Amino acid sequence: MRMNFLFRAGKIVINKVSFLSLLLSGKAKKIDFVIIGAQKSGTTALFEYLDKHPDCVGTVRKESLLFTKANYRDPTENEIRALFSGRKVFKSNRKHLFFEATPENVYRDEVPKRIWCHNPAVRLIFLVREPIERAFSEYNMHCLLAQKKIVFRADPDQEYLECLTNPEKYSFSWFIEEEFRKIKETGSYLPSAFNYPDFIRRGLYSDQLERYYQYFNPEQILIIENIELKKHKKETLHRIEDFLGISHFSWKEDELKNSHVGVYNQQIPVDCKQSLTQFFKPWNDKFFDLIGYRMDW
Repeated sequence: MRMNFLFRAGKIVINKVSFLSLLLSGKAKKIDFVIIGAQKSGTTALFEYLDKHPDCVGTVRKESLLFTKANYRDPTENEIRALFSGRKVFKSNRKHLFFEATPENVYRDEVPKRIWCHNPAVRLIFLVREPIERAFSEYNMHCLLAQKKIVFRADPDQEYLECLTNPEKYSFSWFIEEEFRKIKETGSYLPSAFNYPDFIRRGLYSDQLERYYQYFNPEQILIIENIELKKHKKETLHRIEDFLGISHFSWKEDELKNSHVGVYNQQIPVDCKQSLTQFFKPWNDKFFDLIGYRMDW
């Protein structure tokens, strides 16, 4: 049963003591599992679903950036505790898994080692989406953010902020060509080669998975296509529960609505989609070889 803060003084004291006792006991020293990505693949929905599970405790903020911060060092117990402090209150006799979800985790090439150093036994959930759809969804999200003058992490220098406010002139196709230009200029597909645009590189799942395989066994990484979570929520959540070794929760349909669905007025130009389909094919084939089965892309 999920418990909320109660306003009766006695209950508040008891629950806070239970919560702090659990944190101070050492159970919160390490993150138990991480939703590593990918961006625009259902990570927010999955985070919200699992945070409802009585055996799971998510961070206060979904994207904690725990493993992606500049000048990173392994977090102390106090820093871990701060990520969860006040997030949930629960009975102290239940074992809980602490988790976080930052889509940058799967993209940034330095993160797999950081997570491994933090907890070599961690479990990882990798949500993927057909890479062209994923890229177009990201582009539309960034256009909306730019129109609201909201600076986003992918373009920290705001180099392309004004371009994104004018999608008629700086279309999705334009940004794809710009990213290919920078890839050719730097000679690298790595995120560390340049910040933005990143629409293509975030969909190179084979490279991302290989970086994680350098540190983790394949059995530690559960790969799920976003469409599975969208169309078969309960079955997919039960599969995740089995992967994490926790009990099956009685999920309610009204708690599993698709509440993060983007609606876009633009369409991907046919020639751009054909070009990207040809580009992504060998990358997708390599990804399918790594995971041992194909997706309908």
